[in-house]
Amino acid sequence: MKLQYCSITGADDQVDVKHLFRLAQDFPFAEWAILLLRNRAGQPRFPTTEWIENFMRHSQGQNKAMHLCDDGFLGFIAQDPAVRNLMSGFQRIQLNLKFGDVEGKYDPAELVARVRENPQHQFILQYTKEKKDLLPLFRDVPNHALLFDASAGRGISPGHWDAPLPGHFCGYAGGLNPENLQENLNLISSIANGYTTWIDMESGVRTDDRFDIGKVRRILSIAAPYAAHDPIHANKTGVHP
Repeated sequence: MKLQYCSITGADDQVDVKHLFRLAQDFPFAEWAILLLRNRAGQPRFPTTEWIENFMRHSQGQNKAMHLCDDGFLGFIAQDPAVRNLMSGFQRIQLNLKFGDVEGKYDPAELVARVRENPQHQFILQYTKEKKDLLPLFRDVPNHALLFDASAGRGISPGHWDAPLPGHFCGYAGGLNPENLQENLNLISSIANGYTTWIDMESGVRTDDRFDIGKVRRILSIAAPYAAHDPIHANKTGVHP
């Protein structure tokens, strides 16, 4: 098992972007995942548009993902120019199907169409077994990936980790933190043997709901022995050569 990315989610207006970029110099497999939820912008975990724009101005060479939540997700479906503009500099876009009030508010066929129209991004589907009916729709859509994430940002560990699904690039999230990461990497490695994957964490890198740079460094240090080379250009199939 190789990690293409260690995705760190939830930097907000309280975070100096220079601290992130200095960490990435030591850990080039780090991916900074930024949450877009416009009706909560400026609150912990959800940066303002101004912070995101500043992040983008200084983020050349960084691995970057944007997680579209609630109104951000629905704005993407509706082709909102403001959402599209904020997405434009990110390599990967996570579509948070289990976070916020989006259930029943979008047409799955329209979701697939939006993903097809934007091959410059890899789109991550926040996946649970309740969403398995979406998978056949993405069978021949090459720019998609799946994140096993029953926790949906709440920091709750799953009872077990699922094996990667054939034909899909799969990642793992849910309750990961500096104290349990090594154990969970061992478990994920055992069920994803021979695969390239990624991990994502949000609550596990916070202290009193503040983004904790010290915890981020500890996470990246633990994950480093599993890291694949050259994350930005690494194999996208999910199967390690």
